[in-house]
Amino acid sequence: MIRNAAGVLFLLALSFLTVSDGRMHDFIKLPSEARRFFGGAAAESNADYSVGTRWAILFAGSSGYWNYRHQADICHAYQILKTGGLKDENIIVFMYDDIAYNIENPRPGVIINSPHGEDVYKGVPKDYVGHDATSHNLYAVLLGNKTALTGGSGKVVNSGPNDHIFIFYSDHGGPGVIGTPAGPYIYADDLNDVLKQKHASGTYKSLVFYLEACEAGSIFEGLLPEGLNIYATTASNAEESSWGTYCPGEYPSPPPEYETCLGDLYSVAWMEDSDLHNLRTETLRQQYELVKKRTISGNSYYGSHVMQYGDVNLSVETLFMYMGTNPANDNFTYVDDNSLRPSTKVVNQRDAELLHFWHKFRRAPEHSARKSEAQKQLAEAMAHRTHIDNSIKLIGKLLFGLETGPQVINSVRPSGQPLVDDWICLKTLVRTFETQCGSLSQYGMKHMRSIANMCNAGVSREQMADASAQACTSFPSSTWSSLDKGFSA
Repeated sequence: MIRNAAGVLFLLALSFLTVSDGRMHDFIKLPSEARRFFGGAAAESNADYSVGTRWAILFAGSSGYWNYRHQADICHAYQILKTGGLKDENIIVFMYDDIAYNIENPRPGVIINSPHGEDVYKGVPKDYVGHDATSHNLYAVLLGNKTALTGGSGKVVNSGPNDHIFIFYSDHGGPGVIGTPAGPYIYADDLNDVLKQKHASGTYKSLVFYLEACEAGSIFEGLLPEGLNIYATTASNAEESSWGTYCPGEYPSPPPEYETCLGDLYSVAWMEDSDLHNLRTETLRQQYELVKKRTISGNSYYGSHVMQYGDVNLSVETLFMYMGTNPANDNFTYVDDNSLRPSTKVVNQRDAELLHFWHKFRRAPEHSARKSEAQKQLAEAMAHRTHIDNSIKLIGKLLFGLETGPQVINSVRPSGQPLVDDWICLKTLVRTFETQCGSLSQYGMKHMRSIANMCNAGVSREQMADASAQACTSFPSSTWSSLDKGFSA
């Protein structure tokens, strides 16, 4: 009799599990869901979620105080993971580390990621900083290849087949490329090749990649196949900018002493959501939908389209699998109507540096050295933009003719296709251009599609060299020169 009663109670428990959210599931998760029913949060913490080790790579791809927000994003992400239970030995941080103690920083040693935010810099590991924050070291770290490292702490993702990996990148980007603070940029083909190598090694169970950059979708579109157990979301599609937020003169603004944007819209959206909720119950899919709504910012002009790539079926998993969770949030379960923050004013990623220089100039005392410096920085940035834009346009006309040139370099491939067929050609033509015309820089990344189109049209290195030499009759000598910045390919 007692045995029969116990069996009835168990069946009742299973029935509650299948309808607890008001709709039938097509499967029952056991044993974890049963543990949640009988044991509550304490039992849940020992469920199958904890199998394997959580690893994380956090990469800020820029330098310079005007790019404050990228390192702020990465530091904030570290705090979420640390509070969630990840160990420092499993969190690997790449950043130039020139913001916290920058002379421009009004709070030395402190970095904030929102107007009323706490210090997110405290305790952040300095694994790969300065000239060690390179694409080469990123690939070596992800593959667990210590012998390939050049500098840095030596930490790598020494993961096993049951482990979960989270990668978060924040910086400028362009079609097919994302930036680094030192050395050549991260090209989409190289990154996807490394991800495929990591999968072939059998050293992870699943991997989630969050990518904040302009044209971020182009990093995975047509390149990241299904079947690698990789789920990626991006701040923008393959053709649009991403956006900075908490910027001077916008709402909400940073504290008045700050003359730079504090965060990026996509990054802030996922992190502020993660700060609030019990990540044991919130899924990747739920966070994606929320971030998508917030990042579009009410319209498609002052916002971007968050995208997802790879094994989208992984989005049913909880964030806890990758980020852990803050125990203080155990009672804050995600629901649609308590999760979406109000829209914030935003600034195009590529214009954030101009905003910084302008506010610096506007607020500096008349006839001061600071005002002269800001005026020079603003003038040089604008001159560089004009030089790069005009050079690419002229090269297109020299290669394809006055009428056909603009059509060729501005064409966009159909959705789902990679940016370029021959990535070696793209890197070769980029380096050829930079040899004659100077560094593309974070702004000039926007022209990667134009150079890719030249490759797709069959332009050779010799043709590009000749056209670049005609277009750029003098070599730039400012801080935007490739002599100072180095080559991006």
